[in-house]
Amino acid sequence: MTSSTTLTALFMCLACFFSTSSFAADTVKSNVVAETAKKSTQAVEQHNAININKASAEELQSLKGIGQAKAQAIVEYREKNGKFKDLQQLTMVKGVGEKLVSQNAKQISF
Repeated sequence: MTSSTTLTALFMCLACFFSTSSFAADTVKSNVVAETAKKSTQAVEQHNAININKASAEELQSLKGIGQAKAQAIVEYREKNGKFKDLQQLTMVKGVGEKLVSQNAKQISF
């Protein structure tokens, strides 16, 4: 009877161990998949981003709230003052404020 009980207990321990290992592996896989998806999304966003230092006035108009006049003002500011170093510097352009910059922050690259 004792060996039967011991074998049963051993079997139960092994069953728990393998089910826990499987669960842990699934959790790790889920985390890896989620991280990969996040990186892919960031890469797509960056790929579709407008390079504020290279974009033409026409390309800049694809940004939210940027029409012909603001796009031209951005190009002229860039030509006069050099490349933009950060998003905050965009607010120095006439007609471009904090709200406009924050609305387009993910679509702008340098």
